[in-house]
Amino acid sequence: MIVVADTSPVLHLARIGRLELIPVVAGRVVVPRTVWSELVHPGTRTEVVEALHAARWIELAEDPQLQDLGLDPGETAAILLAESMDADALLIDERRGRAVATARGIAVIGTLGILAGARRSGALDRAAPVIAELRADGFWLDDALVAEFLQVVGEAP
Repeated sequence: MIVVADTSPVLHLARIGRLELIPVVAGRVVVPRTVWSELVHPGTRTEVVEALHAARWIELAEDPQLQDLGLDPGETAAILLAESMDADALLIDERRGRAVATARGIAVIGTLGILAGARRSGALDRAAPVIAELRADGFWLDDALVAEFLQVVGEAP
């Protein structure tokens, strides 16, 4: 399975020390250079940059010829790379980016999809504590979405 990744899921999982969950679910993970630049920019915490550099499973790819998709440069590069590689999925959280990718025929998965897949594979015992860590780190998730997700993965209170 080939998955092209946008910044948000990779960054947020790296910030809470759960980066290793991505390849469990995604298999081959490809990141366009623009996304990599967003991940390791000077404002990123040192331990996060170190974790990203240590993640040998992340493959860097040159950005495709960019088009204006009305999105930020990282999302645009990720969508166009996924399209040009005929990737199995695009790892992206942002609603507008997901909508554009879906309209272009690209399957999408988000951070919660990674948690669900990791839970199914046995790499993650419980998703609820990871969601709490993500939220504590500033990752916004709608309460109704979290409740529905926890119901689906069998962790509803």
